[in-house]
Amino acid sequence: MSKSTKSADWCIDDGAIAICGTDMEEYARDSMGERWCFTCRERHEFWWVFMAPTGMSYYGPTAHVEGKSRHCSDLFPGWYREASDE
Repeated sequence: MSKSTKSADWCIDDGAIAICGTDMEEYARDSMGERWCFTCRERHEFWWVFMAPTGMSYYGPTAHVEGKSRHCSDLFPGWYREASDE
């Protein structure tokens, strides 16, 4: 086991390759208000959800949009958000 796999929160090692990562937890949640959901086909509340690593990590905080379920989307099918939109 290498030094990098010892410092990870989780690690999958099959002997040939190791995939490691840091656990993330919800840091904040801001309401975006009620919007049309293209998955549920109805209006309901959406939130910006900010995730942050629980320990030291190469990766920084991330943000994504969540509706009443993780599969909800306020984007028209085929559209996507750029990192600069966050």
